[in-house]
Amino acid sequence: MLWHQCRCGALIPQNIKMCSTCEAGQGSRMSRHMEYNIYRRDKKAAAFYVCDEWRKTRAFTLQLYDGLDIYAYYVQHRIATADMVHHVVEIEEDWNKRLDIPNLLPLSNGNHGIISALYKKDEATKRQTQQLLYSIIAEHWKEYGGIEKVLTNRF
Repeated sequence: MLWHQCRCGALIPQNIKMCSTCEAGQGSRMSRHMEYNIYRRDKKAAAFYVCDEWRKTRAFTLQLYDGLDIYAYYVQHRIATADMVHHVVEIEEDWNKRLDIPNLLPLSNGNHGIISALYKKDEATKRQTQQLLYSIIAEHWKEYGGIEKVLTNRF
């Protein structure tokens, strides 16, 4: 059986959206993601992150990497479960890359926070981090002839 983390951190079966504790408290307060989408994220991006096209691409990306946080594996030399999919080149920077599989990287929430902090530090650090992430993606798929070849052979 496959497992994933609930928003509170509890491990739950993959086919369940949230644990019973979170489900019971759901009506009483807005999740931080919902609050962020409503009050901080621009409307175009918020609409994108709830569309079917993104949900399918996100699920495919997680499946493609077997749910592994690739940054944790290659940089931190540890195994961690990916909770989210990160855009190497953010959608605010290049909207056309929003569904590009070679621009997507599965990460844990913690590592996403680390990478987001590096992106915000300064432009040079952001570019270096993006280069590192692209090199990780290339390294991961090198033995298969590159991610583009993997994607071509999967369809």
